[in-house]
Amino acid sequence: MMSSSLNYIKEKAFYKMLFGKTAFPIIIIVGIALIYVVLMTMIDHSTLPFHIVVAVAALVKTIVITLTTLKKLSKLIKICHSLERLLVIFGFIIVIIIFSFATDYTCLYQFNQTAFEGVPDFSNTYLYNIYHFFYFSVITFSTVGFGDITPVSDVAKFVIMLEIFLSFFIIVFALTNIKKIHLNE
Repeated sequence: MMSSSLNYIKEKAFYKMLFGKTAFPIIIIVGIALIYVVLMTMIDHSTLPFHIVVAVAALVKTIVITLTTLKKLSKLIKICHSLERLLVIFGFIIVIIIFSFATDYTCLYQFNQTAFEGVPDFSNTYLYNIYHFFYFSVITFSTVGFGDITPVSDVAKFVIMLEIFLSFFIIVFALTNIKKIHLNE
């Protein structure tokens, strides 16, 4: 009885610490997504180099995720000795990355419909497009690359290279920290 309540307290403290360590990048990513939505609905895109705004925001996001992963999550992994917890950390990071790049691709497509090929013609709404680009982001992150949706513009190719960089970075980061996994708590 005492052991299960102690494990519950440790588990709760771990997830609180995990949220504390990842709150900043989550706020940055949600903030960028909100800026995209505002820019997509309120600003005349012909007068603003919107594709450059998306590329710069994606670059900033990539730097923030990379630095956060290196600094804060390295410390968290040192005190986390469970396979389950490490899988939660890496799964959480992967979902954040995939969703954030899906919003980047959607905004690029909403700005310029010729930035990507292979997106169904009947997908005119932002939510429907984000569904397609979430799928595309999963395929890109996993480096499968089916080729059904392909980037055409240079900015789209640049943002995709950032996502591929992050996917390789996360895999290398996970492999370098695998020695810290203990199967028994």
